[in-house]
Amino acid sequence: MNGSDPAAPGSPPPVLSFRHLLTEAVGSFLDEARMTCPQTADSICELIITLSRYREEGAPLFPMAFVCDDLGQMLAQLGGHDPIAIGIGPRSRATVQRALKQCASLGQGRWWALYLLRVPEGFAYGVFRTDPFPLAETPLERLRRADEGSTGVVGVLQLADNILELRACGGLCRHVYLSGARVESASPPEVLDELAEAVTDGVATTSRERARGFFRRVLFEVMQGSHGTLVAVLPRERAGSMLFVDGIILPRPLDVVALLDRYHADPTDAAATAVRATAQLLRGMMATDGITVLRADGCIVGYNIFVRHPETLTSQPSMLVGGARRRTFEVLCQALGTELTAALIRSQDGDVSCRRA
Repeated sequence: MNGSDPAAPGSPPPVLSFRHLLTEAVGSFLDEARMTCPQTADSICELIITLSRYREEGAPLFPMAFVCDDLGQMLAQLGGHDPIAIGIGPRSRATVQRALKQCASLGQGRWWALYLLRVPEGFAYGVFRTDPFPLAETPLERLRRADEGSTGVVGVLQLADNILELRACGGLCRHVYLSGARVESASPPEVLDELAEAVTDGVATTSRERARGFFRRVLFEVMQGSHGTLVAVLPRERAGSMLFVDGIILPRPLDVVALLDRYHADPTDAAATAVRATAQLLRGMMATDGITVLRADGCIVGYNIFVRHPETLTSQPSMLVGGARRRTFEVLCQALGTELTAALIRSQDGDVSCRRA
């Protein structure tokens, strides 16, 4: 039609919407999860779309949300405690919006999660307490490993801008990409698993899974921030690299695995505080400019690190998509297999990538 508007002059232009496709896909997902309900499908579709870039007062929020049929059973399954009822409403988009408005800001820092309980009147909603300890599984992690015999729970979590995970029991999962998010890229959980594996590759087998979970959870919280991040992983027993020209190298690498092992052997309040403090320290390091340097034996080596860019990169920046952070990432990637074992970038627009030797 040569770009012409087929509508009559003065009439509203045609509207293109993919919402019905998403609602149909969610409906099929609920059928597989044995939670069939058209109103629930439409409500979860609203939950997905709203959470895709959720903001309150301009600040991004990343609440975990769960739809369930039995609150007590769900709490036992997800490790939740102390539910607080907030409101009730029909099984509709409006109730989902109201529940998020009233509860989303309570669900930050992994302390509380939102629930929507299906009742005859519609949805009874509120929050329940979770365990934010870095060695404790998150409710969504527990749902990921729930067997097929468990039913009646669906979880929704924003993984990155416009990328969400829709999860039920028995390994049933969909990653939902909205607003042009690139489906050819690895999902954020896959990228973080790669980095967590690289950071713990040299850790003793008895401690490796514990250390891997710690790094995975801390890194995921960092990825939800608005700040770009670069991470370089050294081979074990290395204290630095010729790549680094400026920044802060710790006088003695911080042995995270030793702290985790100490807590595992004797879970005192002091040992738990050391684990929490180390998690917060790593979050703070990764929020600074420059590169955070980790090591394949689970040690933190340095932060706020900068590298010298080869002339080929500085003189031909147009060959790379992105700015200084992306060019630095390419420098790190060129050193894989020699100076480094892995490198990660989280750009300010939310894209994440990890490369390993």
